[in-house]
Amino acid sequence: MKMSVTKFDRLARVFHWVSAVVILWATFSGLFLAVVKVESEWQILISEFNISLTTVFIPIFCGRVVHALRTQKPAYQGTLNALQAKCAHSVHIFMYLLIMLIIISGVLMMRLEFQVFGIVSITPLLKDVWLCEWFSTIHHYASYILAVLIIVHVGAVVWHQYTGKPILKRML
Repeated sequence: MKMSVTKFDRLARVFHWVSAVVILWATFSGLFLAVVKVESEWQILISEFNISLTTVFIPIFCGRVVHALRTQKPAYQGTLNALQAKCAHSVHIFMYLLIMLIIISGVLMMRLEFQVFGIVSITPLLKDVWLCEWFSTIHHYASYILAVLIIVHVGAVVWHQYTGKPILKRML
């Protein structure tokens, strides 16, 4: 008989908050660069940092996925009804899939060799410029969708906390 857990285990919480910081930074700084004209030095600095940060994030995200698949999730314990729980689960799955798509397309869109924090050089996996552009387009649109889902996700947490359903305690 499985015992009901009330919060995510420590490793899941660490994975979540590290992921949140990396994904929030990469998504919104990347969208900022796509929308706002900034000086080229800043564009290069932010882009290189994002590439390095998200490259280092790849094994962390893989670990998060494996851990999520192997561990029991805490029950919502009356904070969500069945439909809300189903919606939350669906949004989480979609976010995981989008993050995977963004990571894969991000790697495949690279046309030039890049440095990871000046330590390791990584050569592009694809040589075909058209394919790189295609993956770049996928990467950008998936990032826009993820930004919307992040806003929905955070908004839902804030709403539930505000209405007296302490859902955040599962992840703290």
